Amino acid sequence: MKHRDIQPAHEKSVLDSFGGYLLAQGINLTVIDRPDPPDAIVNLDGKRSWIEITDAFQSADWAKSITSYAAEDKTHVSYKRGLITEPDQQACSQVKEVILKKYRKGTMKQLMQSYGQGILLVGSYTPLTMPEEIIDQAGVSINTELSQESSIFSSIYLYRNSESGHVFSQLL
Repeated sequence: MKHRDIQPAHEKSVLDSFGGYLLAQGINLTVIDRPDPPDAIVNLDGKRSWIEITDAFQSADWAKSITSYAAEDKTHVSYKRGLITEPDQQACSQVKEVILKKYRKGTMKQLMQSYGQGILLVGSYTPLTMPEEIIDQAGVSINTELSQESSIFSSIYLYRNSESGHVFSQLL
């Protein structure tokens, strides 16, 4: 797969998995459009909403290693191994940082004004800390900080890859 095709394929995969996750809870998700931004305009049991997808990586080097490995038209950039101190704290900080960036982004505020509150899906690419652990350790702190921001998202889910797609955990 070419580098430019990775992000749309990744987003489609996440949306498909999220649809399955919601269906298991009795909620039907239908993707109406993929305008970017947002990553999807959706219908949730007849109610229109929107979804934004973002990813939190352990580090910039880790992100480059993962994305370059998947692209046939890029040379793989190996992860520069090193000692990771406080991996749980680092993962929590990375997730919190990417969420706050979305909340403070002008386009997200415009989307909220146009469509109402959306849903944020955050991929947790932190190999030593699972999303469930991030929520246990920093969920209250993250939600407290988000309470000081505009209510752009009605819900936030962290997700991780699994053999069958993605596993979702609700943060907000």
